[in-house]
Amino acid sequence: MHKVNNLHRVSDDAKDHVVAAIETVKAQAAATAEEIRRATRKTIHDVQGATEEALSSAASKAKDWRSEVGDYLHEQAVHTIIAAVVTGLLMSLVLLFLHSNRK
Repeated sequence: MHKVNNLHRVSDDAKDHVVAAIETVKAQAAATAEEIRRATRKTIHDVQGATEEALSSAASKAKDWRSEVGDYLHEQAVHTIIAAVVTGLLMSLVLLFLHSNRK
């Protein structure tokens, strides 16, 4: 009977050690999961900040380019109109000269 009691006591002690080890592993896993969660949140926050900064920079560059293109087209439109008027005047002078030489 004494051996049976010792066996039960040893078995209970082993079970207690296993339960304690399981609880320790659970606590460590929970702590690790919390660290991973914090690191993930920080990474997401950093990425969001970088994304917002890149988007702001791209929007600013797009506005600058749009302004530059608009200015360029505006300048070229004036030159194109002037070239068309000068070409028209020259054609008129050539036609007038040709018409006056025919008579």
